[in-house]
Amino acid sequence: MNMKRSKKALVLDIILLVLSAGLTTGVKTVFSACEKKPDGMWMSCHWAEQAVFALGIALTAMAVVNIVLGKTDIKRGIAIAMVPTALITAFVPNVFINLCMMKDMHCHEMMRPAVIVISALIAAAACVYAIIVREKD
Repeated sequence: MNMKRSKKALVLDIILLVLSAGLTTGVKTVFSACEKKPDGMWMSCHWAEQAVFALGIALTAMAVVNIVLGKTDIKRGIAIAMVPTALITAFVPNVFINLCMMKDMHCHEMMRPAVIVISALIAAAACVYAIIVREKD
């Protein structure tokens, strides 16, 4: 692999790791789902948050493995696998798992848009990665 592509791949490796880790931590902090109800029960958006968190861990693990590995074919395969994983993640809030009924709740206003945007960015970066990292080791 020539140096120019190697630098592009490294930049994309870092972008994928930062976005995946940001999704994973963000869904538990900045753009988390709604709080527990006063009676101690969780609203359905909590389970969407949990699913996004689990998928975020998987995406972060894939990004870490991509940085650590040296073999281009495997790195490309991981990047390709990140695309559907990220797209599935984008559809978790309010498609696969319903959010709160009120549209002005935190899950609708913060969590869902953030998950969609970050997941789409991960999918796009992984697509670009798979395209530019074609050369054999």
